[in-house]
Amino acid sequence: MAFKTGTEIKVGIFVFIALVALGVMSLQVGSGSLFSSGTYDLVVVFDNVTGLKAGAPVEIAGIEVGLVKEIGLEGGRARLVLGIKDDVKVRSDVTASIKSRGVLGDKFLELRGGTDGYDYLAEGQSIQLSDRSADLEVLFEKVGQIADDIGVVAKSVANVMGGPDGERDLRLTFHSLRDLSVSLNQMVQSNMESVNMIVANMREFSGDLRQVSSQNKRNIGSIIENFEVASGQLRVTLDKMGSVLDKIDSGQGAIGKMVGDNEMGEDLKRTVASLESVARKIDEGKGTLGKLVNDETTGEELDKALEGVNKYLAKQDEFKTVLDFHAEHQAASGDLKSYLNVELHPSSDHFYLLGVVSDPRGRTTETETVTSRWVGGAFTEVREIEEKTERDQLLFNAQIGKRWGDFVLRGGVFESTGGVGAEYYLWEDRVRLFAEAFDFDSNDPAHYKAGVNVYFLKNFYVAAGWDDFASNKGNSSFFAGLGLRFTDEDIKYIMSSIPVSAAN
Repeated sequence: MAFKTGTEIKVGIFVFIALVALGVMSLQVGSGSLFSSGTYDLVVVFDNVTGLKAGAPVEIAGIEVGLVKEIGLEGGRARLVLGIKDDVKVRSDVTASIKSRGVLGDKFLELRGGTDGYDYLAEGQSIQLSDRSADLEVLFEKVGQIADDIGVVAKSVANVMGGPDGERDLRLTFHSLRDLSVSLNQMVQSNMESVNMIVANMREFSGDLRQVSSQNKRNIGSIIENFEVASGQLRVTLDKMGSVLDKIDSGQGAIGKMVGDNEMGEDLKRTVASLESVARKIDEGKGTLGKLVNDETTGEELDKALEGVNKYLAKQDEFKTVLDFHAEHQAASGDLKSYLNVELHPSSDHFYLLGVVSDPRGRTTETETVTSRWVGGAFTEVREIEEKTERDQLLFNAQIGKRWGDFVLRGGVFESTGGVGAEYYLWEDRVRLFAEAFDFDSNDPAHYKAGVNVYFLKNFYVAAGWDDFASNKGNSSFFAGLGLRFTDEDIKYIMSSIPVSAAN
């Protein structure tokens, strides 16, 4: 019996020691002292740490590396002291976040991120980046705001669409959409043959273009060399443009005489006067047809009148209208500059050009204000210069041109400023070289532009060149673009090809 009593005493002592050890370990885990030795402290601040308790684990990539030792207030925000294991190094750009294990799980603190090259945080230093974006309370708050916004939208839709007026408007909208889809379907079906023809022409043209480019590589190289030489001589030519404009304003030369010539108007006036005289004599009953035929004087006057009428009608037959639209991509700024011009050709050797230009860059104007102030017993002039830029501005063209063979000169309004231009055509007008100078200002260089147009189809062409290459404000840019060009015959063909549905 004594042996049993000794054994029981030993077992009791062992169980007592185990219970004491288990209690100590539980207290250490509960109070967060499990890592009290072999750790270093870091500090992080949050706006809100609801649900997070002292002793909560600190994890990196799902691995526990420390505990939350203390939670306190600092300036109205929550200040946390973290105990991190000594063998775990934390970079200074790490981000601290409060996470939950499931919807109803406990809170813990997660450290993520950390980039090579950043210093490691030492004892007592602070983690600068904290995030609670994934917190359920924040998520529920955002969901509530979204629900409120949806309610406002639903109420607005109900106010607009509710009632007989909204129902009627909705029905009319659907009817209009149905009619539009039917009309579009009819247009596509009626023009299917034309679309197929255009595709076939483009395929044939691409083959011809490939053949032409392979057979004319040497000629294309010569064109590029000639263009480089022409660009070198362009500045000298533009310097002489100013004197040409002065001569045009004074009426010198062919263009000056063309601008101020009233011969056409005088001829028309004399012709109308002669016709009016003849019609009046016939209405008054003077003379007879026999007298008209036999009287040489009357016959000569009638011949003169008919000659004037014939000249006028001949000029009307020569009258031609050209519609031109092209867009240029400015490489420096990435902007798209568009042009829409109408050319009126009373004859084959002169024309008038009217158009609009959509320039995203706009125009910059300077306003100088001079004021006098009494300073130190004397008046002193103070000059103030205000610079104003209007972007996405519509500019206007209004020009008159004259052609001599393959050479063309233009003058007038270029993009809402005075200017002059020159053109030269090659290979039966398939290639157009052009140069323009406008916006002459005594303080800044003029706006110089030069380029080339290549007409590879009847109505299509490509353009390339250099815009404002003398600018001292950084506006110089290479440009490239596409254009459409239609004459009277093209417009008549397009209008006649548009199908017109018969009335019900």
